[in-house]
Amino acid sequence: MERNIKIIFVDIDWTILNHSSFPSFYDLASIEALKEAQRQGVKVFINTARPYHSVKQIKLFDLIKPDGMILSNGGVVISNEEVLYASYIAPKDFETICEVASKYNLNLEGIRLYDCFLIKEYDEYTKALFSTYPEDIPEVEDYHNQDTIGINLFAPKEFDQYFIDVLPDNFMFFRYHDYGVDIAPNPHDKGEAIKIVLDKLQIFKDEAMAIGDDTVDISMFNAVKYGVAMANGKKEVLDSATHIARHIDEHGVKGIIEELVLK
Repeated sequence: MERNIKIIFVDIDWTILNHSSFPSFYDLASIEALKEAQRQGVKVFINTARPYHSVKQIKLFDLIKPDGMILSNGGVVISNEEVLYASYIAPKDFETICEVASKYNLNLEGIRLYDCFLIKEYDEYTKALFSTYPEDIPEVEDYHNQDTIGINLFAPKEFDQYFIDVLPDNFMFFRYHDYGVDIAPNPHDKGEAIKIVLDKLQIFKDEAMAIGDDTVDISMFNAVKYGVAMANGKKEVLDSATHIARHIDEHGVKGIIEELVLK
């Protein structure tokens, strides 16, 4: 069967960035395969839960220059440095969440389009999260009147309900770590963000591929013809995919690109 894949959307963590040891390390063979796809005219978009400043700090841009990025689980869409979409939190909602965090002496990271800030000094939960995902520690800033697109809450699970109780109905609350929660307004959806990109670039769904490992990546599969789950991904992701790539330890992204994309 002849394929004509013109664009690849690829997740970062546990897809091309391996966290099986400390420090984490990139699957360089798979990144080289992505670059070869670019050389053959295929566009490569990063599609990640990470915000811009996080992608920059993990030095992915030193290894590959993507044609665009879908960030914060679809909260920001950038194509060729043009911002196509950004979903901002209403200041009053952001301040309410910050007030709950302050009440319980918890910390959070306010995520802006290109940078971020903390609402209080480093604490044990912040330290635990950053020990898993080591990045530069943001500065502490006043949380009032900020233009934010997302929140990274540093708190254990027992505090979840306090935040869920005050969140507007259109917010998502996604725990990704023992001490880390993504909070953002919907639609923060990787699949809907893909549709924005395809429409902008006039690429058909049948010409698109997406690769990921976690449940937030399932929406990507619904937006493309070729939905690829990493073998190390969660069961729900494997069940939702059209194709299964090898484990990240076995250069899964490289293998699936060689199979489906490279000529």
